[in-house]
Amino acid sequence: MNTRALRRSIAFSSLLPVLFVGCADGNDDNLTSSSSSSSSSSSSGSGGAGGSGVEENVPEPDGPSKLTIVNGVNDYDAIRLCFVPWPDGGDAPAHPADAKGLAFAGVSVVDVESGVVSTGTDVYLHVIAGSLEKTAGKGCAEITSGSLDPDVLVVPLAVIPKAALEAPRSLLLVPNGCLGGPGHEDNVEKVVCGKDYSIDTPTQGLVAVGMSRIVQDDKISLQAAHASVPMATVDVRVLPGTQGGVAGQVAPGLTLGAIGKIPPFREFARADLGPIEATNILTFPPGHSMPSSTLSLQEALERGGIVETDFKDGSSFTLVAVGSPPGVAAGAFWHALTWTVVRSDP
Repeated sequence: MNTRALRRSIAFSSLLPVLFVGCADGNDDNLTSSSSSSSSSSSSGSGGAGGSGVEENVPEPDGPSKLTIVNGVNDYDAIRLCFVPWPDGGDAPAHPADAKGLAFAGVSVVDVESGVVSTGTDVYLHVIAGSLEKTAGKGCAEITSGSLDPDVLVVPLAVIPKAALEAPRSLLLVPNGCLGGPGHEDNVEKVVCGKDYSIDTPTQGLVAVGMSRIVQDDKISLQAAHASVPMATVDVRVLPGTQGGVAGQVAPGLTLGAIGKIPPFREFARADLGPIEATNILTFPPGHSMPSSTLSLQEALERGGIVETDFKDGSSFTLVAVGSPPGVAAGAFWHALTWTVVRSDP
């Protein structure tokens, strides 16, 4: 087992109760990082929260436990996941069931009744990459045993407490960073994988945040989650496709591992955005007026499997950033900065 990954997992598991135990008790005070009151985060890599503070006292409603996964691993085209019961071990089906895996920036909503995540126990999350076809028909006990084909990369990420999985919240998990492996070396490797990356020191991590279910009948609720390991702190804005449209500040000062705003941004009605194909997601260095990236909202919705007619007033969505930093094109083994939109309450 990769002992470095294990240490990161233990550090991560100590953060999750801070994020979710308060939610389970119907108290959202613990959702907020000590460094800010506008975003919350828990991450096995770098983490934090940024923004301008809570603007209003809106309680987060309870609801069914939900789990949404976005693949943010930057140096492979697809991954599978194993939620291994912890600490006693045991078998579980790999996710997704198709051995082709979950594509980069792809979205999967996990059915809690499917058996993918064991109930009543903590789980140790592993990410699987490489020759995924060699994992076909195999359960997680065999895949994570260490005896599978050497072309299959198995990386332990984090122990997730059962309290996080059973809380009455909508949980977003984003495995991210770079896992390394043969050929995953380049002159720009630290730019696209994080400053600490080398083939011997991968930057795998996991972002875990609670998405807000707060909605407003005449507005679209928006949050943004920062899961791009090499991307610096950014302001995230949405620029309507209407002529003369003014960008709305969805999440100011968003750092790796954070989600914001809390409560969510609720200033645009669907009609205010105009044509979705002309509406863009922008990133800015905090406080700057020139964007560092401009990417299509329509493409982000399509990645999340959201049709335009469902992107409507009274609904809530989270914009998830994965991949490389702004301005870096896709390369030999890495992906460009990519946005995916997911339903905050799937």
